[in-house]
Amino acid sequence: MARLALRILAVAIVLLTSIVAAADGRIDFLAERLRYPPAAGQADDFRVRTNAALALGATNDDAAVSPLCRGLDDPSEVVRQAVAVALKRLARSSSLDCLRRRASVESNSSVKLQIQRAIEAIDSAGGGSGGGGGGSGGGDAPYVAGAKYYVSISPIANKTDRAAGDVERIVRGAVASKLAQLGEYQLAPAGESNSAAKAVLAKRQLKGFYLAVSVEPFDYSDGSLRVRVKIAVFSYPGRDLRGEVPAGATFPGARPGDHGAEDQLMNVVAGRAAELFAQNFK
Repeated sequence: MARLALRILAVAIVLLTSIVAAADGRIDFLAERLRYPPAAGQADDFRVRTNAALALGATNDDAAVSPLCRGLDDPSEVVRQAVAVALKRLARSSSLDCLRRRASVESNSSVKLQIQRAIEAIDSAGGGSGGGGGGSGGGDAPYVAGAKYYVSISPIANKTDRAAGDVERIVRGAVASKLAQLGEYQLAPAGESNSAAKAVLAKRQLKGFYLAVSVEPFDYSDGSLRVRVKIAVFSYPGRDLRGEVPAGATFPGARPGDHGAEDQLMNVVAGRAAELFAQNFK
């Protein structure tokens, strides 16, 4: 069965920063890889640009502002979100103009949320940095009139050393935000009974999925932070396994216990895992 092959699907966003960590021209190197369209001879790969953006945000260098501001116009929403996260981490007041400009025209809700958080963090800290993560929300999800799929999200399995509430808020919020943005997904209320779920599915003729979401232990080896989020996909409400979508990314230069970097990367990776689910399960 084709879907079962997805168990081995892995999106590991591999950063190139180990090559450039000691290089004098690391900003130029990363800026070149963030550039769109790419230079002749370079692959057009949003993952390379995403990682270059995150790496620029970790440099603590004023020179990183200009290439990151240009990256806010990238055609990939994943790259634009990473750029906003990077500018927030870089925390330079000189980036406020380009962030506000992009906020006025940005149509993607997840990207716009990260841009707004970057603006608020830089404004409130006077150029200082601060942590932040994916959106959360209480209460039932809003009604989606054109929904095709009905999705129940599990409590987040937290294998990190962070407080369960923090991980739940960030990761669940990022998954829910991504699915809401796609417009075809009606989120189920927490604690819904099987009979209630069946009634909704029958009445609205939706296809049900249950997402068991887990966050693996943070890996701070090699002077970087690696975050991995895995979504096991089940039918709903029957909960027969359909496949699995893991996603991961690395944040260079993060030190153990850097909650700001952890929050930002959990948000990006969880959103990417949700996007992979949406692309591969119909």
